[in-house]
Parts: sequence; C-alpha cells; structure tokens
Amino acid sequence: MRRSIINILLLCFCFSTFSSSADIIEDFAKNPDIINAKLSPNGDYIGILREVEGKRSVVIFKFPSMQFSSFLQYPDRNEIGTFWWVNNDRIVADVRTDYAQYEDSRSTGELFAMNADGTKRIHLYGYRAGKGITLTRTNKGNRERASASMTDPLIDEEKYALITIYRWSRGNRNPVESAWINVYTGQQSKQVRAPAVNADIIADPTGTVRFAFHIDDDQNAVNYIRDVETNSWEVFNKTPYGDAMTTPIALNSEGKIFVKHSPNGGPYGIYMMDPAKGALEEIYQHDRVDSSVWLDRFDTPFGVVTEDGKPEFTALLTEHPLSQIIAQLSEVFPAGFVDPTSATRDYSLVTFSVVQDTKTPEIFLFDAERNEITSLFDSRPWFNDTTLAPMEPIEITARDGLELQGYLTLPVGSSGKNLPLVIVPHGGPHGPRDTWGYQYFEGFIPASGYAMLQINYRGSGGYGPDFENAGHLQWAGKMQDDLTDSVQWAIQQGIADPERICIFGWSYGGYAAVMSAAKEPDLYKCAVAGAGVYDQEVQYKKSDFAQNTRWGKKYIDKVIGPTKADRVAASPITYVDQIKTPILLIHGEQDARVPIKHSKDLQKAFKATGKPKPRLIKLRAEEHSPRTEKNKALYMSETIKFFDKYIGT
Repeated sequence: MRRSIINILLLCFCFSTFSSSADIIEDFAKNPDIINAKLSPNGDYIGILREVEGKRSVVIFKFPSMQFSSFLQYPDRNEIGTFWWVNNDRIVADVRTDYAQYEDSRSTGELFAMNADGTKRIHLYGYRAGKGITLTRTNKGNRERASASMTDPLIDEEKYALITIYRWSRGNRNPVESAWINVYTGQQSKQVRAPAVNADIIADPTGTVRFAFHIDDDQNAVNYIRDVETNSWEVFNKTPYGDAMTTPIALNSEGKIFVKHSPNGGPYGIYMMDPAKGALEEIYQHDRVDSSVWLDRFDTPFGVVTEDGKPEFTALLTEHPLSQIIAQLSEVFPAGFVDPTSATRDYSLVTFSVVQDTKTPEIFLFDAERNEITSLFDSRPWFNDTTLAPMEPIEITARDGLELQGYLTLPVGSSGKNLPLVIVPHGGPHGPRDTWGYQYFEGFIPASGYAMLQINYRGSGGYGPDFENAGHLQWAGKMQDDLTDSVQWAIQQGIADPERICIFGWSYGGYAAVMSAAKEPDLYKCAVAGAGVYDQEVQYKKSDFAQNTRWGKKYIDKVIGPTKADRVAASPITYVDQIKTPILLIHGEQDARVPIKHSKDLQKAFKATGKPKPRLIKLRAEEHSPRTEKNKALYMSETIKFFDKYIGT
C-alpha cells in the first residue's frame, strides 16, 4: 500500500538573499543561482552546480548535515558545464572556456576529476591535461588532441567511467571511439572504435558498447548494432531525414531491444524489438503526442513521459521504487510535474524538481525511510512568483482541419477578455515544441501585462514525423497560416483585442515574426524579431551548419526547397514592400547559427524600398541565444517598451 507523505520540511539552503524587487525584467534576466543538485551514490554527499557572477562552479556538501566539504572552480576563463558522480567519493566535471569574443563559454572536450573532500585533483583528459588545476598545457596526464564526453559514469566500477572520444581532424570528420578511463590516473582501456565518423555511442549498464548512431553525408539517420563477440558492427536501420525512425534505447536481459518507434508516421511510442526477427511489440503508445522513456541506472525503462497539454508520467513498472516515489510525490504536488534529478543506489534518497507554471524551479529531497520531503534549493530565490500566471493548454483547428495544440497565458488579475495579445512562435522550427511550465525566456511578456499565445504549429516536434514533415516546404505558407489562425481564434473567443496584437519570436520565431508582418500587414501592430532567418540565401551560404557539416545544405533543401527560387520565395526579405508593421530587430553579434548579416541585410532592404529601416539592437558578443544578464535584460526591456508603444496595456 502506498504511504502518504507525512512531513514536508522547508529547510532551504539558499545562496542568495530573497529580494522583493518589483522589477520584473530584472527577475527574469538574472541567471539561476542553482543549476542542478546531485546526490552521491551512497548519499554521503550532495554536489551543487551553481553560477556566481556568470561563472559556473561545483560546491560539495556532506549530507545530510550540509557541512561544506569542497569547492571546484576553474581559473581564468574556464568554467564547469556539468558534473557526474563516478563513485561514492569522486566527481568528474567537464570544461568550458570563454574565448572573450563570445559571451557564452564553449566546451573544450576536457575532463577534470577530484574527490568529494577536494583531494586527488587531476586534469583527467584533453589537450591541456595533466595533474593539478592549472588547466595549462603540460606533458603530464592524458593529453590528446581530441574531445571527450561522458557516456556512463559507471558508478559501480569504483575506478572507471566510460567516455566517448572524438579525434580532431580536418573537414569535421572526426573518428570516434569509446574507452574506459581510470578516474584517478586518466589511463584508458577497453577501447572500441565507432563504425562511422562523428557518431554517438550507446552502452549497456555494464559499460559494454552496443549501439552507435550518426547522420551520414546524405542526412540519413543511421543506427548500428555491435556484435560484442566479434567486435563487428552492422547497420541496424537507416532512415532518410524526416522519415519515421526506429531508434534503439536499451537492451533487456534476453537481448531484445527497447526502441523508439513511430507506427505509420504517428507519434513516437516505446516498443520492444526482437533483432533476429525484426518484430515489434508495443510497450507504450500515446495517440496524440510522442513518448519519452525514463531509464533507471540499469537502463531499465520504468516509465514514460508524455505532454498532451501538461506533462504526465505513466509507470511501465508500477513496483519500481522510482515509479512508487513519483506516485507519492505527485499526490503532494498535484499542480506540478515531479521530475527526479538524482538518487542513491538504493533509492532511499531522491532529489527532484517540480515543474510548475506559476513557480520558478526548486530542488527537493525525498527521504523514503523517513517518508519526508525537504526543500533544498530555490534556483531563483529573488523571484516574485506572484507575477507568474497559469499556462492553460488549448486546442484549435487550422483552416485546413489540422488540430493544433498550444498554451494561453493570461496576465495575473486580468479579466481574460479584450486583452492586448502577443503570439510567440517557438524556434527550431523542426524538432522543438512549446511545453508547459516556467517560461524563463518569454515569461516576462505575460508578467508585464500582456496575454501570451504559444502554438505548436505544423512542423513542430513532439507529435510524430508526419506532423513535423507537414511543415517542410511550408515555412512561408501553412506554418504562417497556423499562427494567423491561432490569433484569429483568440479574437473570436473574445480574449484578444484585434487592434492590439503583436508577435515576438527568436530564431525561427524571429523569421515567423517578420514573415507574419509581411503576410498579415493589417493583423499585427508590431513585431519583435530576434536572431531570425530573413534571407535563406544567407543561411544557405553563411550559417555554421551549412558550412561545417556535409548535410547542412541538404537539410535546407529538404525543408525550404532545393533551388534558389525556393529560397527566395521562403525569405521574408523578399516581401519587404508588403510590410507596414513596425519591426524591432535583436541579434547576437557573434551568432554563427543565424549570422547577424540577416538583420543588417533586412535593414538595407527596407532602406532600398524607401522605408525607414527597423532599429537593430546588437547583443554584444552573444551567439544565437543571449546568455548574460545584461543582454537578457536588454532584449526583454526593449521588447516591452516596443509593445507598450504600440499595444500598451
């Protein structure tokens, strides 16, 4: 019988002093104090990944006393991206470096290790590897011209972890291998060469490499399976981009494979495959949205998560300790979604966060033996949660009959009728989708008094390959119509004032903002476009993925069209003469994914037609998405000023 939680302790170990500041923009712009918390396998320690003054570090406390144990912070421009417990007493952390011209740091492919008490520190792997914390070039240690990533910390192996190594080479065709690495010395063993360049490797719970995955030069997704006895690889399946993939997840004890599979182009579900026969057995399939499997540390699928409006956990193994714990905790937090973030080996202690729409993320501890919850860390202790409004899942029908899901967020205290409204198309566009919960990037809009509409237009991820493929070749067509139909729905429902509607978006959302202004010049009173693709020719020739991958241009051919005429027709810059909506442009100076040339060329196009050129706000040293608090505050404050000017509350 499931027990109820008998006690909740609000013992928050916070690093910042709570502020009651009414400055909404400042609240949203500040980076979180706490990024993650992870228990050691036996629960004697807890490691905290935090950010202070724009730099990430790890603090380790003894648990449960919360007595300080050690601190890991790299010198100079180096910082930690994430970390892993590799046994009861030792962590491995990766290395990121700020290269000055960028506001965000970049992974260097290096690994660093230390004990929980701060001893036995070693620069474990990388081009600067050696003993100590200097992170300078040295002949000591495991120094190689390659990048490494953690594949499996192998917490039961005590001295070893499984890493994936990407050997540096010209032309971005990096040979890949896996290796067991001694987390005290850096010595490697049990190397396995991947069957293809730039491949991702998947291992079973014993650290034995079983699968590999990569995108080939023709943009096919290729899965390989490894024969452990002969150390040979064979193609498991090969899928052209956009087609329904069957992707391996894990193996069971009988040699059968858990896979992610889309039957007939519908939502992805979880299936069991017999590799000898190729037969599929359904484990879990949702009829509307994709399913994501949750694995325990033995790679056993114990549950799935779906988001048909709000996220929901469904147990596959109802007797699994984590399934039972999630069920208990969900009764305590009925308005949120319980997301376990770490656990001890025996699941007696579990850290978890609760995804909510009206509260910023917190990290809690569940003590199964005491049946007790403790509030550990508030990621944003300064934040005034009363400014956050509920996100209501909605469904609309597009003009061609396609069903679309999305979210409507009304300002706190509003009547819900005849409001100024901002539609916010998500970026991507193919793969990502809007989800329910705290909106760190765009939540400042409803908090500032504007209704916010988010829609998962055709082409979004999360609904199966057919839904995503429906957006191919439709960037300037039906994908825009979906946005228009969503706004018209809000008007017809009496929610939106038809004279006070704007659009805001980033990346593809920035593209959609300008294209919507061109296609619907009388619908939008203003448009704010961040880091948008405005000229598909520029994207085809100048973007990082088009230049640095062999499949980048083929992707553009697939989703935009294979000819220059297709790219011109799908470019907002082509339709500048139709635009009469005031536009504000925002762009990172160092954006390689969508170069700032897009925004500068759009300004020139306006000038060439005799129209005033849109103002361009340049985010100093930022790449595709803003990282620094200063730049985030800038884009948010200037966006709200623009809305206030044209549709002010």
